[in-house]
Formats: sequence, structure tokens, C-alpha cells
Amino acid sequence: MNIEPDIRKRPLTMEDLQHVAMLSAASISADGRFLAYVTSKADWKENTHIDFISVIELNTGMEVSVWEGSAPQWSPINNEIAYLANHTGENYIWVNTLDTGKKSPLAPVYESHYFMGHLAAKGFAWSPDGSKIAYVSTSAFTQEGVSNVHVIDRLLYKTKGGRGRPVITDNRLSHIWVVSVVDGKIQLVTNGTFNEHSICWSPDSTKIAFVSNRSSDVDNNQLHDLWSIDLVSQNITRYTENIGTAYLPAWSPDGATIAFLATRNKVGTNDSPAEDTQLYIVGSGGSSTRCLTQAFDRRIEQISWHPQSQEIYFTAGNKGTTAIYKVAVDTNNVEHVVGEASHILEYAISKAGDKICYISTDTTHLTEIFLHDVSLNKNRQITDNSNTLLQKCHLQESETFWFKSFDDLEIQSWIVKPAQFDAEKKYPFILVIHGGPHNMFGYEFEDRMQILSANGYGVLFINPRGSSGYGQSFSSGCVLNWGGGDYKDLMAGVDAAISENSWIDADRLGVTGQSYGGYMTNWIITQTNRFKVAVADGSISNLVSFAGTSLYHSLIESEFNGSAYDNFPLLWQWSPLRNVKNVTTPTLFLHGEVDNEVPVSQAEEMYIALKKLGVESRLVQYVGEGHGWRPDLKPLNRYDLLTRTVEWFDKYLAE
Repeated sequence: MNIEPDIRKRPLTMEDLQHVAMLSAASISADGRFLAYVTSKADWKENTHIDFISVIELNTGMEVSVWEGSAPQWSPINNEIAYLANHTGENYIWVNTLDTGKKSPLAPVYESHYFMGHLAAKGFAWSPDGSKIAYVSTSAFTQEGVSNVHVIDRLLYKTKGGRGRPVITDNRLSHIWVVSVVDGKIQLVTNGTFNEHSICWSPDSTKIAFVSNRSSDVDNNQLHDLWSIDLVSQNITRYTENIGTAYLPAWSPDGATIAFLATRNKVGTNDSPAEDTQLYIVGSGGSSTRCLTQAFDRRIEQISWHPQSQEIYFTAGNKGTTAIYKVAVDTNNVEHVVGEASHILEYAISKAGDKICYISTDTTHLTEIFLHDVSLNKNRQITDNSNTLLQKCHLQESETFWFKSFDDLEIQSWIVKPAQFDAEKKYPFILVIHGGPHNMFGYEFEDRMQILSANGYGVLFINPRGSSGYGQSFSSGCVLNWGGGDYKDLMAGVDAAISENSWIDADRLGVTGQSYGGYMTNWIITQTNRFKVAVADGSISNLVSFAGTSLYHSLIESEFNGSAYDNFPLLWQWSPLRNVKNVTTPTLFLHGEVDNEVPVSQAEEMYIALKKLGVESRLVQYVGEGHGWRPDLKPLNRYDLLTRTVEWFDKYLAE
């Protein structure tokens, strides 16, 4: 869809970003009267983000209460809300009794910085009878006796740097705890030498399912299995047998079945697996597992049982759209529920099963909360988070198009035209590349796309082979072949865009990307000089050194079929640094100083090489920052990063 911009509105500016709020954690109270959600706002003065919990009455839309906190969860039996907030300098689970407004701290939560994987949830959950809350925590920790000397004797010793975290793991173990809501009595449920995470209750409130890697070498594999513990007998049941990795269990309402996500490959990764997660079920007594979604052939996420039926809801990306689906347990039949040309980030089903609240965004709207009526199949927008911004700013639409790559594979892409577009003019054009490598671009608000457009640039973004959302074969398309077919897809997409859009100035092309997108930016400038300027953000340059320094050393093993030490020639073949002498493109490197996922040394290797070769280049390190374009990146650092990106492009692409 191509909508003419409202001439009364202006393009988005950098300063507008301080008013961009993100909504999350929306859910409906047990009686169906209220909705709670979190608003994350940037505080530019303090250079931080603040989370606020809001409660609104669904019938009237009136705000009932708002307070500082995060991760709200309704009691399953009344209008109490458990949430996370600071108390005497520590993170606590609190309970807000909505009827009286009383807020009480319930239990402290201590977080280990040992990284168990992106899908390892360390949250909390109400028991179905409303009497207890289970949560994941370590034991209390004190700074006394902490040494300034790091003695390392384990393989997975790095943490996800930034956000005030230490860069070396603290070695503390995460276990399951239960606290009584009535008297605050706390019980340690699991103990021992392994971590537990991703908890859910049985419907009779007597058992807790969880995920744990209890193999003999937990740092050197991703073999997380599904387990449960009986709170009375303390008996532990194991449901999976190291056939891959299990994630995020959900117990059926009748107690007979546990649903969970899983991958099957024995060589997995804690970062971005090529293998799509699928939805499995297993009998709670320990019967064999069964996959429900293999034929659907998409990456399954966020599973929830319907409260009164044998249907399981989930989200999945499909050709740029992330929507809600459901699958029938008896037939494996998958149906689309809600979501068109948008990205549904999360959802929650009401206790009665009649409504689904979900949070969605698209290319020209911020996150908003919607309510889906299951029986009527109708949606109602609840929030107007975009309203203030859209009253004064015009956000540029993205237009999707498909093209055939070098081997006739169909590839999806999108173009964002420059703001205040004039068809008679020629414009510089920026290729933006996603990370992963198995992420998916699509229909969602992206501030960098809008900022580039607002500054007079056309933008192209593509889902090359290796992206999720197009089936397993497509998602595996770059395995053993980083910079091969996916690079050719990107170049074919640039050619297709230029041939179909006369306003693109083919002599003024730029390229940028973050993480794997940064890797591909580095790769591109070693393969071609058609791009006049590049910005590599959180980028990889040397797969050999990356394999030994990254928190994600398992990613290299997963993507390149085994140990890095058996694959040095292959890893060097696909390393941008190998061909760095070909580079003539002025390149800006942006990197978090304490990035353990893609260590800053990756940018340094490429930067030093370009400086030695006399290529115009600059390295910018963000002190205290880790990896990625995450919402909790310090707001002023985000502002600086986007400003430097635009200024670097302006320097080399201005007429």
C-alpha cells in the first residue's frame, strides 16, 4: 500500500525518539474486567529507561492505576497483580491488591549472569489455585570477598555484557523457589549442581515443569531437557532424552499433557539456530513425544493452551508477518487466528478463553494493544500509543516486492521511499541487512528505517536465504555458506530494486547492518566496491577468532557442522578479513565496549586493517554497552549511534 503523506506533517526526527514508548506484558484479569500492561519510556535526562505498569478497565478504557514496575501477572483467582520492582536496592516480586491499592514486597529475586540461552526464561508464575508463586532465582549474594582477579576454569565463562552486568559469569546456579502469597514463607524447590529455568505449574498446583541441562558437560552443548518436580514427594520426572533442546513448557488445562518447543539437532546453539523450533506434546506421565507443527513448516514461538479445549495457540513468522495461530492436538490442523501485515510481539488468553489481548506493531505504527474476540473473530484497539507521534510526524510506508535470485529462488524484500518523495528526483539508497543470521525482517516499526527515510534516503531491506519465516529449507540456506548464496540474494535484490525504481541513484549506494548484518556489511565491502559507504554495527570480521572469543562459540559449531578446530580453512574462507585488501569503501564501525556476543575485537581487526590499507574508516565504542539494538540501550547512546550513522552516509552520499 502506498499512502500519500500528509503535507501538514513532518518526517521523524532524532529528537522524536525520546517519545517512542514500547508496550509489553499485556494480560487480562481473571474476572475479565481489567487489562494490565507495561510501558517502557526513555528518560533522556537520566539516560535510562523506566517501566510503568498500567491497569485499565476494558469496558470503559479508563485508567484505574499506574505505578513503576515490570512483568505484571494477574492472580488466577482475584484482582491481585504480582510484578517485579526494586525494594531496598534489590529486585523483588511484589503484589498489588488492586481493590485496595496496597503494594507489598513478597520475595527477593537474585539473578545469575550465567547465560543459558535466549529462550531460557527466568520469570515467575502464579500457582493455579492462587496461593503461591514459583520463581527462578539464585541464593542471596553479597559483594563481600569479591576479588578483582578472575580465575577461569569453565568453558562458558562469559556473560551477555552491558546493562550493568559483569562480563564474567558469577557461577551462581538458578533454582526454583516457591513463596506463599498469604504468609510470605519461601521454599527452595530444586537444588544441586544444575540450573533450572522456564517454569510452569500443573493445573492442580502440585507439580512444576521446568527445563534444565543436566548433561555431563553443560557448557559444551545445548541439550536442555524437559522435567517436572512433585512439590510433595520431591520426585523428579524426565520427559525428553537429550535428542535436542527443549524450551518453554506449557501444561494442559486437564493436566494430561505438557506442550513445549524443541529443536531436534544434537549440535545446537544458544544464539540463533538455523533449525526452526517446533511444537511438541508429551503425556505428563511420561509417554512419547509428538510434534504437532512439522507440516506447518514455520518457526514456532510463544505457546499457550486454550483454557477449555484441546487447542494450543502460538506465534510464528510467515513472509514478514508474525501472527497468532492455533493447532488442534488431535488432528495437527493449524489455523490462522489473527495478524495481517504486522508483527505480533506477544499475546495472552483470558481465563475464560473468549478473548486474546495482543501487542502488535507495523511499519508506520508503534506497539499497540488489541483485543481479539474469539467467537466473533473481531479485533478492537485498546491503546493509542502511536497517537502523539502520528499527530505531528508522517511515518513512511514500506512496500514489499519479490524477486528471483541467481538460482531462481524467490526472495521477499521491502522498499521505504525517502520522506517528502518526489518522483522526478534521484535519491541515495541504503541496503539494511538483518542479524541472526536467521532473523526475519517484516511489517514492524523500525526507527533506523524511518530516520534514514526522514533524512532523504531510500531504504531496502531483504530476507535472503537463511532468514526464518519461509520454511526449514530456506532457513538452513546459509548453513556452511555464510556470505555465499545470501550475499548473492542481497546483490540481486539491489539490482531488482534499481531496475524497477527510476528514482534510485545507482551511483549513491550505502550499506549497513547489525550483528550478522554487520558481518554481511564487512563481507560485502570485500566483494564489491559498488557501495560508496558502509556502516558496520556490532560486526563480525574473523570467524576463526570469533569462534574462540564469543559467548556464542556454539553458533559456529551449529552453522559450520562441528568443531571450529576441525574447520579452520572453511571459517577463514568465509571471513571478511581474509579479503580485506579488496576494500576501498569508507566504513564506520559501531560497537559496544563490553559486547561478549560479538566481541569488540571483531570490529578492531577490521578497523586496523582498513587503517593500515589507507581506507577511510572510524571506530566508535560505546562504553558499558553490550550487543544489539535492544530497548534498554541507553537512550543517548542510541541517539548518538543513529546520528553518527546518518552523518557518515551524508558525508559520502551527498550530491
